[in-house]
Amino acid sequence: MMSFQLMLKNLRESTDDVGLFQHSKYSVPDRRLGYSTDDNARALIVVAKHYDLYGLDSSIRLAKIYLSFLHYMHRKDGLFYNKLSYDRSRKWDLSEDTYGRSLWGCAALYASHIPDDLRLLAKELLDNSLKAIKKLNAPRGIAFTILALHEYYPIADNKEAISNFVEKLAQKIADLYERVSDDSWKWFENSMTYENARLPQAMFLAYDITGREKFLDIAIDSFDFLCKSTVTNGIFWPIGNRGWYVRGGSKALYDQQPVEAGGMVEAALDAFKITDERKYLEIARIAMRWFLGKNSAGLKIYDEKTGRCYDGITPCGLNLNQGAESMLSYMLAKLKIEETGAYFGYRLLIGTSEIKKLHVY
Repeated sequence: MMSFQLMLKNLRESTDDVGLFQHSKYSVPDRRLGYSTDDNARALIVVAKHYDLYGLDSSIRLAKIYLSFLHYMHRKDGLFYNKLSYDRSRKWDLSEDTYGRSLWGCAALYASHIPDDLRLLAKELLDNSLKAIKKLNAPRGIAFTILALHEYYPIADNKEAISNFVEKLAQKIADLYERVSDDSWKWFENSMTYENARLPQAMFLAYDITGREKFLDIAIDSFDFLCKSTVTNGIFWPIGNRGWYVRGGSKALYDQQPVEAGGMVEAALDAFKITDERKYLEIARIAMRWFLGKNSAGLKIYDEKTGRCYDGITPCGLNLNQGAESMLSYMLAKLKIEETGAYFGYRLLIGTSEIKKLHVY
């Protein structure tokens, strides 16, 4: 609980009455670069889930700011602008990833126990945005949308419609997989780039809703391939953003970013929840330890004394900036561990000051 208090304090310090700042220079918010919907959507997921676990009023206050930001960036066609200048004079940048993350933020809040006046706006944004689903083609945008619909499904008014959306979206990802993959490359594209774990995670969740075995088979095969590609001798080594991992080539080693480790933790825990395969608990442990110093550089990305998270590992060492994406990636992973433990009725313990084995008790 103490670590979450520190992290929420840092989240508040990086948030003004408009929203969460996207970037920081070291630990100082960089107002020159403004705000992003991507990060405000992630922050909305964090505070919604934090409220359900701990019930703090501070989570509600932050949720209102982040939800208001999404409402401001929402368009009549159901899409969301991603970038907002500090002086609020300019909104720009559309992407399917932003759309999916925004839906996920709204769905997480609507599925929470946060007061109804906020939940009703989240549902209104969510329902209004569903009309844009048929336009989606970007794999990660589709994946984030499936994550959103999986949050929404248990409390949706029309479960059949949501299930149909999920099936059609997952089939688009399955088509990519079947077109590209072979025995030596079990992936959806001819390169591994960013937030890779979200693709198999979405297929696990699509199976959870639709029961289609093909989705589960693709989820298992692609996630196992990702694990093989990024875990070496018990250390998580994510695909670097300086060149990625192109089929037939060598994977880029740097920069390693927190968003990859956080997504890996979340995907592994969903895989465990759906398959009951304990090997996925080990993957979650390995990916979480990346934040805590068990990485290729032996450097702590998450600083437990300050509750802050650095922006990753470069060839020269730590990127000492502490942007919103990095902080939120750690928080989402940490909350997923708590949430998964609560679902199964036991604690999942991953130590911070001392790296400990993942215990189930």
